[in-house]
Amino acid sequence: MKSSISVFLLGLFIFGLGQTVEAQDRKEAVQTYNSAREMVQSGDYQKAIEQFKKAIDIGNQLDAQGQDIVERAKAKLPEVYRQMALDKYRAFKQDRTIANLDATIDAFRETKDVAGEYDNSQISNQANGVINQLLYSKSIIQYKQQNFQDALTTLDEVIKNDPNYAKAYYQKGIVLKKIDGTELERSIDLFDKAIEVGEKTNDSQIVSRAKNAARDELVYRGATATENKNFSRAKELLNRALEYDSTSADAHYRLSQAYNKTQDWQEAVQHSKEALGLETGGRTDKAKIYFELGTAYKGLGQKENACGAFSNAAYGNFKSPAEHQMEYELECENTTE
Repeated sequence: MKSSISVFLLGLFIFGLGQTVEAQDRKEAVQTYNSAREMVQSGDYQKAIEQFKKAIDIGNQLDAQGQDIVERAKAKLPEVYRQMALDKYRAFKQDRTIANLDATIDAFRETKDVAGEYDNSQISNQANGVINQLLYSKSIIQYKQQNFQDALTTLDEVIKNDPNYAKAYYQKGIVLKKIDGTELERSIDLFDKAIEVGEKTNDSQIVSRAKNAARDELVYRGATATENKNFSRAKELLNRALEYDSTSADAHYRLSQAYNKTQDWQEAVQHSKEALGLETGGRTDKAKIYFELGTAYKGLGQKENACGAFSNAAYGNFKSPAEHQMEYELECENTTE
């Protein structure tokens, strides 16, 4: 009888001792968690991370009694990593070097990984978006430093991470334009892709920029082809430019030049008039267009119209050649169009 009572009392003592130890362990877990929070507030992030992880370990040993501590600590860890990444970003803003930017990108990558580990999709998605923005910024710095191949590599990484990042396609096209020997179609294809993705993602700004970039490159190549007497190629390129911007005064003007060179006078008249209607500049900008219009009218044998056009062209750099046409070629009277 006495033996049975002794065993019973010993069991109660062990049970009570177990509860006491468990309570002490929970108290330690709470204290560890709270100390980690205080370290976050003081900016001691690395020690805070260590304490949160320690709180998780203690909580896991307590099974159900420690799960609230575990969950709270797991929720805090991605936030701490994000805060560290933001500190890196502030340092980059103060000193915008590639080294500081790379450190910031690495910090946000670590944030993304930790958030994924602890099932925090919100912070993981935020970090991923920031990473792409930072990589894009890195490509801009590399481009300005004329590290064109590095810029292309960085932009490829952006596109790999997010195929719907329209700006990356646009910027890649801009970079390729700067590399000697790049085929025109490579840049145009990228501008087209930027337009396609921009329209899909409602990024009207990048759509407009990509169209303008494609237009400008085609006008430039078309004008160069005219200078090189490759007139059929010039017309092809300049007409393609109008597909991106039918209101381009410069494209119409360059086409009037090309058509005058091949004596397609009526086409030259049409594009000259289109250019004049679209040109928003002053007399200097319009003088060159009037000169092409006068040349076309002269080719058509329309003396009065030609004299009027050359009269309007007689300004700035075109004053002397226009006056020569009126005085010696057409023997114009004092007429204006």
